[in-house]
Amino acid sequence: MKIITILFTSILVINIPIALSAQSYKTIKVENKIWMTENFDAEVPGSWCYDNNPENCKKYGRLYTYEAALKNCPKGWHLPSDQEWTDLINYFGGEDIAGKALKKDGKSGFNAILGGSRIPMGSFGLIGTYGCFWTSTKYDKAHAWYRYITDQNDYIIRTYFTVSYGFSVRFVKD
Repeated sequence: MKIITILFTSILVINIPIALSAQSYKTIKVENKIWMTENFDAEVPGSWCYDNNPENCKKYGRLYTYEAALKNCPKGWHLPSDQEWTDLINYFGGEDIAGKALKKDGKSGFNAILGGSRIPMGSFGLIGTYGCFWTSTKYDKAHAWYRYITDQNDYIIRTYFTVSYGFSVRFVKD
C-alpha cells in the first residue's frame, strides 16, 4: 500500500489489477470511489482504436460513443456521472489545477492518457494533445457532459458534446 499526499489530503493507490472483459486494469481509490487508472479497451460496436490502428488501443484504449460507453460497463462498474467527475476534480484542487495531477505521471496516480477523439464521420484527431472522457450525465437528447485535459495547461474542462463522438472511458466501481 502506498499513500500519496496532495493538497493536505491523501489517496490510496491500489496496484491490484482488476479483470474486466479480457483485460485487467489498475485502480486508485479516491475518498470512497475506486477509479480505473487506464482507458477502457473492450472491442464493442460503437468503439474504435485511434486511426483504426490496434496498436493505438494498446497505448490509449478505445474511443467510445456515449451509448457504447453506457451499455458496455463491466459488471460491478459504471460510467461516472458528471458529479463523480466534479468530486474527483475538486479533490485534486479544482478545474484550474487538477489536470496536472490527473495526467499521466501526475501525482494522483489517475494517469489520464491523451487519447484524442473520433468524429461521427470517421476521422480522428488530437491524439497526444487532448484526453476526452465521457460522463454518464446527459446534457440534452443529443449531447452528454464530458471532461477533457490537454497537454497545453493544468486545467480539466467540463463541457458537453454530441453523443455520437468517440471519447475515452474510465469506469468507477459500483
